[in-house]
Amino acid sequence: MTDIDEVKVDLKVTSTESLQAASDRIKAIIESRSKPSAETEKLHAFHLDHIETELDGPAVSVETDRCFPALSLEHLEVYQAYLSRLTPSAELKSRHEKLIKQIAAAVSGHSFAGRSRSGDKLGNEFGSSGYFKVPLGRRRQTCVMLYLNFLTGPLALFLTVLFLWWLIPYSNYFVLIYITWMIYDNMTMKFPTNSRISQKFRRSVIYDYFRDYFPVRLIKGNVKAEFDPKKNFLFCYHPHGVQAAGASIFGNAACGFDELFPGLTLHVQTLAMNWKIPIMREMLLATGAGNASRECLKATLTPKLPGSSATLVTGGALESMYAEPYTSKVVLKSRAGFVKIALQTGASLVPVWGFGENNLYENLAAGSPGLLRWQRKIQQVISFAPLLVAGRGVFSYSGGMLPRRRVISVVVGEPIHVGNPEPNPTNEQITEMHNKYKEAVLDLFAKYKDIYDPKAQPIEFV
Repeated sequence: MTDIDEVKVDLKVTSTESLQAASDRIKAIIESRSKPSAETEKLHAFHLDHIETELDGPAVSVETDRCFPALSLEHLEVYQAYLSRLTPSAELKSRHEKLIKQIAAAVSGHSFAGRSRSGDKLGNEFGSSGYFKVPLGRRRQTCVMLYLNFLTGPLALFLTVLFLWWLIPYSNYFVLIYITWMIYDNMTMKFPTNSRISQKFRRSVIYDYFRDYFPVRLIKGNVKAEFDPKKNFLFCYHPHGVQAAGASIFGNAACGFDELFPGLTLHVQTLAMNWKIPIMREMLLATGAGNASRECLKATLTPKLPGSSATLVTGGALESMYAEPYTSKVVLKSRAGFVKIALQTGASLVPVWGFGENNLYENLAAGSPGLLRWQRKIQQVISFAPLLVAGRGVFSYSGGMLPRRRVISVVVGEPIHVGNPEPNPTNEQITEMHNKYKEAVLDLFAKYKDIYDPKAQPIEFV
């Protein structure tokens, strides 16, 4: 069997005609790689520049004297796989060979080289032979992911509160006081909540384990523009995926945001309903999160607070319903409210793409228009989508509600400066900036897709 992007054959049962078609397809791919166009050669040079930059080593913050994380073994393997697919021109051959040797040495010398990484890895999704050999550190990562997934479930958290209420003597008084205070605090709280941010919590080891579970890496692309700490930025994350795991790393220090973007105070925007969930809201407050409302965004991005910036998953819950491995569907055609807010506040728009975000779960509702319609109706009522997905379990690698261990590469693109604040932007201004932003997203995806998610389909705006 053959198709545009893949060649799958079973040599014992495939017909001679299909074998010949597969052979012809392979020959065509090899020939196209050996004779790249001038545009393709330029892209290859860009990729080599990018990989060299990533291999230079972690940057050090002068203010905090902290390093942002070095390359994980999985990301080194991503670069190794890309270089193995690349057939460089004569001008790039020496750089290509040097990088191959450099990465091979880094992989073999990595502290995790040769150690079991469980059966949940690409190409061995249902394997289990290495389960009992999994290092303790990876078990801790799984426990943290279980803990964080547990906290994001309102029903599970409600049951936990009930259990503690029953377990601890006189806890009903404390629970009643806490719930009363929480309701009052939600009614009177002003965003952004800078005074409640806990740097100690943002640097908690919990988020280090979360980062290393996939692993996630935050990458400041080969951008030429500066992120002036005196200005405001709206980081727009795509795609949502099932959990928006790549977007969540903006709310903590595990992936080195503070070192890559010094002087910026970032507020990740989340659903308003999350602020009604006990315990979880305290965690959100400690990271400086916002409630994703128009008022919150405008208050966060005001020029009166230099450096105050926000991360917004623009596709929202609706986009999560389109999440499926290797797809790139983005809900952006009808989403222009964030552009209007950027024009009103003068905040620069920053496209961000999480390569691998959609690869964490299988979407069991994919291909069923009826199920998608029901999910959409429910999402409109409760504000989040009830997804039918399959990831992995705690003790198994096939099926379960935990995300699969898949590399996520969060690439930050060039900021789009919108100019001075415009309190009442016209529809023409909004449309023009919206189109400009969509082009920037397409450009960011095209530049890095071959490295970080080569099987991803082209972006489709819905």
